[in-house]
Amino acid sequence: MKIQKLTKLALVAMLAGLTLISCSKKDDVNLTNDEQTSYSVRPDFATLDNRPADVIAKFQVTETEPAKLVDNGEKGAKYALVIGISNYAGTANDLQYCDDDAIDWKNRLVAEGYTVTSLIDLAATSSAIQSALTTLASKAIAGNEITFIYSGHGSSGNIISTDLYYISSSYFKTKFANATSTKMFFSFDACQIGAMATSLNKTGRIIAVASNTTVYSYDGDATMKNGVFTYYQMKGFDSMGYIYVENDCSYACTQMKAWARTNGVTVAPSYKDSYTGSFDL
Repeated sequence: MKIQKLTKLALVAMLAGLTLISCSKKDDVNLTNDEQTSYSVRPDFATLDNRPADVIAKFQVTETEPAKLVDNGEKGAKYALVIGISNYAGTANDLQYCDDDAIDWKNRLVAEGYTVTSLIDLAATSSAIQSALTTLASKAIAGNEITFIYSGHGSSGNIISTDLYYISSSYFKTKFANATSTKMFFSFDACQIGAMATSLNKTGRIIAVASNTTVYSYDGDATMKNGVFTYYQMKGFDSMGYIYVENDCSYACTQMKAWARTNGVTVAPSYKDSYTGSFDL
């Protein structure tokens, strides 16, 4: 047991201190050596969570009921929930650009006509996330368009709230089980988050994930000012001029993999497309 504990502590130290020099730069920025900064791993949160096992067990959010649909007569409305958490309880748990990811997504979705609810940093508590998810899912009626964005810590298919609750992919699946909207987009820029793509997959939905069930996602450098996956999602819309989510997701996955090869890390971004036709935000 003592050896296992020491091994875990060593892994935590390695992940917390891991920084790699990025070769990825924005097209219009030339940095000197002094201005170059590092990018960092968004690790599996479980490797950082040093709370006792019995405490962690109380911070698991898995049980829920499907949201009750509310037909408010506003057919054709567009609703989004955007969550970005860089500031977690305990400074050792903080990330770099997740809040920037959320702000960029909010701006884009507002420009596309969405009514956006955002939970950023300390506002993104477990109770706030659950309440906002229930509200979003209740509006997922036929004719409405629904988008959910998350950037932050992940672990084994869970997103992590700012107050360190694990909110599972099974929770998301059940929460949206009654949805009748046939145009829904979900995006997760977090590590070990691939289970969300499986749990949420259903006709009329696209689910983009920055990782599979085992590997990590990454915060970009100061020229990117985003998570790497989110950076390429934004670049697809802004610089490449993509209109459709499918094209943007394909671009982000391809570019993140190219970035990873250049920098000697392993990534596994992907997306599931169960939407018929071309999905414009």
